[in-house]
Order: sequence, then structure tokens, then C-alpha cells
Amino acid sequence: MDEQFRGKHQYGLYAQSLLYLALTAWAAIGVSLSPGGGDLLQYITPAGFGLIAWYCGYAGVKRYRGGFWFFSGNLFLAVAVFMCWVAYDGYRRADANVMVGSCAVIGLAVLVALPLFWQGHQRHRRWWRAAHGFPEFEAVAEANPAPALSPDNTLPLLYPPQPNWRILLLMVFSAMLYAPFLMYRITSDMCALDGTRLNPRRCAWQMLVPLYNFNVFYQIAAQVKRLAQKRGMAFKFSPAVLALMLVAATLGNFAMPQFLFLLGCILAALPWLILNAWMNRLRVAQPAQWRAPLDRYTWRQRSLFLAGIPLIALGLLGSKAEFAYFKAPALAAEQLVSGPAADYVLTIPDRQWRVVERGTLYPDTDLELVNRVTGEWVVVRISPSQQQTLDGFVDQRQALVAANWNDYEVQETRRFADDGQSFPMSLARYSYKGPVPSRDSPLLVATVLTPEKVFEVVGHGGKQPNASAMQLVESFRLAVGGKKS
Repeated sequence: MDEQFRGKHQYGLYAQSLLYLALTAWAAIGVSLSPGGGDLLQYITPAGFGLIAWYCGYAGVKRYRGGFWFFSGNLFLAVAVFMCWVAYDGYRRADANVMVGSCAVIGLAVLVALPLFWQGHQRHRRWWRAAHGFPEFEAVAEANPAPALSPDNTLPLLYPPQPNWRILLLMVFSAMLYAPFLMYRITSDMCALDGTRLNPRRCAWQMLVPLYNFNVFYQIAAQVKRLAQKRGMAFKFSPAVLALMLVAATLGNFAMPQFLFLLGCILAALPWLILNAWMNRLRVAQPAQWRAPLDRYTWRQRSLFLAGIPLIALGLLGSKAEFAYFKAPALAAEQLVSGPAADYVLTIPDRQWRVVERGTLYPDTDLELVNRVTGEWVVVRISPSQQQTLDGFVDQRQALVAANWNDYEVQETRRFADDGQSFPMSLARYSYKGPVPSRDSPLLVATVLTPEKVFEVVGHGGKQPNASAMQLVESFRLAVGGKKS
């Protein structure tokens, strides 16, 4: 038993410790390269990863046997540590949305990690008691080459059949997090019914591996159908059709707008519902004893609801801009658009741009435009001039960029923003040059200063061949009478 633990668990803990050591080094390098490296708050992330690396290595030395629960708790805790970096970035940029969202994710990750660590510790205690008092019990539990039987050794011990509507609710409201757990249930019952030497935990983990998970799903579905055929049952669908349905649903989720996330979960759950119906027929085809109460969610299933519902809420909140894009009317190429006061105009370069409601992307905007195809956006802000100079406003914007990007280059040109040639316009393009690409690069800024107002057009440009945010920003013109505004 000790040798099995050494190979299967102890080395896994060492590997996890090395992984978090690498993340510690990566985070520390990021702190050293970022502006304001002396701020102690920036060291939360490398310190957090370092702490996880230390106790994982210590658990390996002490042969801690928390198993799946301990590894999962480490994963959620690492997510919380990483989101501390995101929260700090939002704090530094005074972005309330990023701060609130990241703090919500941190709290959720910690709440999920705590019961996982508790269950892992309980597992370790059971192993320790078995190893020191009843070693034969642990050997039987670990080997398990024969079908699992009830305590009286007469009936198979199975997970209770659950109606498909319960499984659908679990799949949708856990954001499909329940899929690996359902695979574990199905595989465990296959071992109990047919005596197959499958590893339920391995199958569950493999469902998290992209692409390979489709093969795992197909293989398990094929074994379920073979067992059903042995018992004289016929199913309408083949395992290949179920696997293809799962592939199609996964690809469809990438093509669907983000605000249709729940619909994507329903489509992805369909092949799982069919497989669950197959297993339900096998479970009730013979007498059995159930591992859990019938027609009731277990505490583990309820915990997935708690973990999935906030993720769905965050996903729907993050799709606000995309929903506003589809709700907005389509624009024509060369169409002129302006804000409520109509004191400036922009020329739409192609039909992919749409005007969304103000405040969708950023607060205090006068006009917002989005191109979903290229992922670009452009916003117009208007503020009082306060008797400043155009150079002063350009310098303020460049200082703000420098506070967020430690390495960048800027290209600036100037021309007039009106036909009367009274008000010059600064056109600046900021490009990030750091080791990790920035999602906001390149940043396009047009600034026009009039005696009463400052017009600032800020856009995120794309790098695709059909990117057109730069054309949209450059098309800014003061409207007739704009010099009097």
C-alpha cells in the first residue's frame, strides 16, 4: 500500500508543487517588470502561489492522502490567488467593474475550496485509520476488481437513477461542471454491474481534457450499450451519434453569442441525458441497493449549484456588450453617426459596426460603437476643456497608458478636425510591446480641444486584415457649428 501511494499520490503532489513554483516565478517576474513594483499589494499573487507550492511539497513529504479533493481545492485556491492580481489591476486602473467581478470570483473560489479541503482531509483520516488499524479494509477498497456489492454481499451497490430533468438542471445551473461527476457515477455503476476494470476517477478527470474527452465519452457510451445488449435491451441511438452530438454542441457554443450561454449548456447536456437514460434502464433492470437517497440531490450536487450559478451570472454580465450589439440596428457603410448633441460626426467604415447604448462598455460616454466580428470598439467622451492645452490632454493620456503598459510605442499625427481649420486634432496609436500580449493593444485615441469642450475618441483596434477601428477614429469631424459648442 505504501509503494502504491508513493507512485500514485506522492509524485503527483511533487508535480503540483513544481507547477506552483513555476507560477510563483512567473508572477514574481511580472511584478518586477510592472510599474510601481514597490507596491506590497503586487506581491500577493507570487506569495500566494509560493504558499500553495510549499504546502503541496510538504504534503508530498508527509504522504498526505487528500486525493481528488485536495488537488481540486488547490486548483480553486490558485484561481483565487490569480484573481487577486486581476483585482489589483482593476484597483490600479480605478475600474470598479473589474474589482467587483474579480472579488466575487475570489470569494466564490475560496468558498468552493474550503469544503474540498475538508473532504480531502476526511479522506486522509479514513486512510490513516485503515492503514494503522484495519489494513485489509484499505486493500480491498483500493483494488476493487469485482463488482461493488451492498454490505450483505448480495446486491450491487449503485448510484440511484435520477430523472433527466434533475440531470438537466444540474448540467445547466452548474455551467456543465457536473459532467465529470456524472461520468464518475456512470463508470462506477458500470464496474458494479459488469465487473469491468475501469477507473472511474480517471474517466472523470479525462472529461476535462479538450478533444480527448470526446473519445472517453464515446468509449463509455459504447460499453454501456454493449452491456445493455447482453441484457436484451435496445437503444435508438448509437454511441457514435451521441459523441457527434457532444462535438456539435461544443462547436456550437463557440459560434453562439455569449448571452445564449444557457442554451449552449442545454444543447451540450442532450447527449448526457440520453446516456443517463440508458444507465437508468440498466440500474432498475435488477434489484440493487442505492448509495444515496432516491429523488433527492446530494450535498455534493447542491455544492455544484452554488459553484455554477455565480459563474453563469458573471458570464451573462460579461455578455452585456454582445447582447447590446445584437439588439442595436445595423448600420450601412459610409453612414454618419453622432452623439445626442450632434456636435460631431463619425463615418461608419463597414456594415459590421453598430451603435450600442451609452454606458454599455464604459461609464460617462457620449457614443459607443462595437464591431463584434473583429472584436473592436470605439467610444466618444466629452468633458469640459478647463482652459487646458491640446498638448496637456495628450500628455495625460500618454501618462495613463504608461501606468498600465510598462513597454509600449506611440505614433502621433495632427491635423484639423473641422473644415474651418480652427481646431487641431491629435491622432495617436499606442502599441503594447511587453512579453505578454495585451488585449487592449493597439489603443487608438483622437483628441480635439475647443474653447468649451474636449472631444476624445478612444478605440481598441484589431490586428485582423478587416480591422477598421482606426478608420472610424480618423473619421471624426466636428459638425457644422461645432466651433461654437
